[in-house]
Amino acid sequence: MIEKLHHMEMRFDFLSNQPRNDQTRKLFRKFLSREFERNLPDAVERIWELPPFALKPPFGIYSDLLVEARNLFLDGYFYSCVAMCGIVGERIIKDKLRASVLVKKGDQVQSPESTAFDQFERVDVSSIARFLNSADILSDEAAKAAKDLGELRNSYAHARGENLEADAINAIKLLHTLIEDTVSVFKDHEIKDGVFIRKAVTPSKG
Repeated sequence: MIEKLHHMEMRFDFLSNQPRNDQTRKLFRKFLSREFERNLPDAVERIWELPPFALKPPFGIYSDLLVEARNLFLDGYFYSCVAMCGIVGERIIKDKLRASVLVKKGDQVQSPESTAFDQFERVDVSSIARFLNSADILSDEAAKAAKDLGELRNSYAHARGENLEADAINAIKLLHTLIEDTVSVFKDHEIKDGVFIRKAVTPSKG
């Protein structure tokens, strides 16, 4: 009796099963070069969708992760891009908390130890953003961007993304709104008549 054949689709990657030698390396370089060339036209066009940025020192880990998030967008890895934007935004918010909070101990006012701030690492970032906003450290626009970015990131972290490319560029724009109010050179400075100067101080909300 002849057994009935069944059609089955699959996705697979057996590249790592190939022998590690110079001949295989040459084949891998050709393969990766073809993939790069195939995606290059779209990546080039996406450059113009990215907002410019200028960060001020000190440069935290978020600066490298920001570049990574932007590169993920250029390469078309939209799911990963949204997730990375959320990670960068969370790090910026939590580092802003660390830089802004002082505690009074007796007659001394000082910044808590890093281990004390570590207790906030598991706190929902939207709660920290609301605190910073209420304390007039984070603007209304940046606080809303942090909230929207967190919600978007959570959707993608649970594989519920739908409009991949549109959501990726939205995540980048939300992240840059947060950056402009926190770690950007242009938070406190502006270019006026071709001269780089400090911005005028604006009154607080209180």
